[in-house]
Amino acid sequence: MSLKQITTGQDSFLDIVANLVGILIILVVVVGAQASASWVHATPSEDLAGKIDDLKETEASLGDTIKKLQLDNEALGQKQAKENSLAAALTDQRHEYLIRLELLQQKLKSARKTRIEKLAAKDAAAAIEFEKKESFEAQQKQLIDELAELNRESKAISFSNEPSTEVIKHFPNPIAKTVFSDEIHFCLNNGRLSYVPMSELISLMKSEVSSEVRLNAEKFSREEQAIAVVGPVHDYRMQYELIVKANYDRVGGGVNAQTTLSFQGFRMLPTSPLIGETVEAALGGDSDFQKRLSDFEPGKTTVSIWVYPDDFESHALLKKWIYENGFQMASWPLDHGKRISGGPTGFKTSAQ
Repeated sequence: MSLKQITTGQDSFLDIVANLVGILIILVVVVGAQASASWVHATPSEDLAGKIDDLKETEASLGDTIKKLQLDNEALGQKQAKENSLAAALTDQRHEYLIRLELLQQKLKSARKTRIEKLAAKDAAAAIEFEKKESFEAQQKQLIDELAELNRESKAISFSNEPSTEVIKHFPNPIAKTVFSDEIHFCLNNGRLSYVPMSELISLMKSEVSSEVRLNAEKFSREEQAIAVVGPVHDYRMQYELIVKANYDRVGGGVNAQTTLSFQGFRMLPTSPLIGETVEAALGGDSDFQKRLSDFEPGKTTVSIWVYPDDFESHALLKKWIYENGFQMASWPLDHGKRISGGPTGFKTSAQ
């Protein structure tokens, strides 16, 4: 067999195969088209219908779940808004509390500072008072020492055989002989010197008591204690106290009642805290102090000075002036808060 024949035979075989393949492809296409048409127009089976119903139910359930989730989301949003509002209110309240706390801390700091300053001032006042007390005690001791020294020097002069006499210059001291001469009273308080009308108020008290006894004998007989005030006279009043006693004596067939008054004491009361004149004014010209002393004779008059602890320096100036002008002087120390007072036996002024 020749090569040409072999080639011609192979071509025929290939043509046959190609034709068969083409036919098969056509058949596959036709069958596929028919199957697709039958699938579209075929009635669903029961299983497929059940699945569709399940899907519908699932879809409805998903819808309900979505609606519920939407409602929950809205509620959550409202709750979050409320919480945000509450948080903002709490923040504002906390800020206000912080401001109040800061103000309270400042007030507390100021109060502590004021208290410390008051305590410091109180301590300073106590220290000043202590120094004044020590000064007063030192002055008292100095006066006692001066008196003792004067007594020793006086004895030495008296028993000395030397013809010459030593002159000792000194000012009057509050301790000396008892006064039986004319006497005028002044009070030295807070650097001011005021006239104390002792004689005038005592005379006024006696006159008033006598009048009261005559006019109100029955009233006095019923009372055990009587306190009264006379004045004012020259910026002072006098408060006095009487003890009333009723004595009953049998006279014949009856009883005779007699009322006796017992004088207990008196206190001098200034009409105001600021009376009198300053010591500088009193020692200067044309002062009330010097005008009153002009009615008394030097050498026969004792000037009694009632003095408080804070005024011993002014007291020394007065003592010098009184001595230089020929008057005798007596000093009556008074404690803070005490008043000039006297008792049933009066008071014996000591002077030099």
